[in-house]
Amino acid sequence: MTAPGPPSGQATRIIRGHTVHWKGRPYTADWMAAHAQNAVHVRPHGPDTVGIYDTTTGRQLGTALAQPSPSVPNPLDSAPTTAKDTDMTDPETQPTTLRPEQDDTVGEPDFYLNLTDARIVATEALLEASENIADTIAARAMSCIYGDAGLGKTFSVLAALKEISAERVLLLQFRSRPTPRDIRQELFTELNLEGEPPSHPSEFDRLLKRTLARKPYVMVCDEAQQFSRECFEFVRHLWDTGKGNTRPAVLFVGGEEAYKTLYSEPALASRIYIWQEFAPMEPHEVQKNIPLFHPVWANASPELIDYVYEEGAGGTFRVWSKITYHVIEGMKRRGLEEVDETIARWALRRALPHRRRSRRAHQDAG
Repeated sequence: MTAPGPPSGQATRIIRGHTVHWKGRPYTADWMAAHAQNAVHVRPHGPDTVGIYDTTTGRQLGTALAQPSPSVPNPLDSAPTTAKDTDMTDPETQPTTLRPEQDDTVGEPDFYLNLTDARIVATEALLEASENIADTIAARAMSCIYGDAGLGKTFSVLAALKEISAERVLLLQFRSRPTPRDIRQELFTELNLEGEPPSHPSEFDRLLKRTLARKPYVMVCDEAQQFSRECFEFVRHLWDTGKGNTRPAVLFVGGEEAYKTLYSEPALASRIYIWQEFAPMEPHEVQKNIPLFHPVWANASPELIDYVYEEGAGGTFRVWSKITYHVIEGMKRRGLEEVDETIARWALRRALPHRRRSRRAHQDAG
């Protein structure tokens, strides 16, 4: 039997030392040190207090008190205004014009193929990502989340940002290999800046650095395996010129190539605060998570889930989403209420390349 997900109004988190993060704030209690690294449910008790509950029994373990979130100073308010401050002929000090404030909180992540009734599952990877992202934002640091395609990296990052109520998220996504110029243009758009972008790179960079320092932005560089060393260096330059809480938090999210490029450059690697590698789910994780992922698998036998896993679904959420989509279609066509091996086999044939041999076949051949 699989463990139930967190009840409505509470979230699952991992205790780090004597601290747990929830909605972007650290909550601490000395007693939590005895439960370090354990997954727990967190439920709000008041504006500055949360209750911590055992994920298995539901028993309350104790309460934790919120720590004050560091305020982000506005550099434009740190000094009195002078004539030079308003000199419109000086591009370094020209005031930045932004469009009216918009809701820049990250939206709900989309399931692959917009799979109906799919649910976010509190996997170990997602829980770890949530903690790592919260820590990265609190430290105003740069971190890297990497792994093979289809493992749910971007989905987990967006789900975590939504869960911790991260505001002012700048999501940078490119379909092909970007240049620093592309990143400048995308940031100009994401920051809702008005007017025409500056024509000279140095002036453009000053504008971006000045604007990024005004609010606690979180810059998400998705598909970072597309980034060249020059692009990583450009983002590092934007981050380096900030000071303390005026720096944007930066999340690089991408494939193995992103990790290799960052790690191979000491100046870049030394600035990465947290590294997290996404890996495919192990068989026991599949048995636990897939019934929670979609209702079609909720009553499926462990043997059937293991069969789909072995025949090619593996531990990749994107593949499971695709197979689930076909399973639902097959059940509709045949008027079935529950998935069985016949439908699963039909879905596997449609979802996976015909020449792809199953794990089981490889084992039998060995």
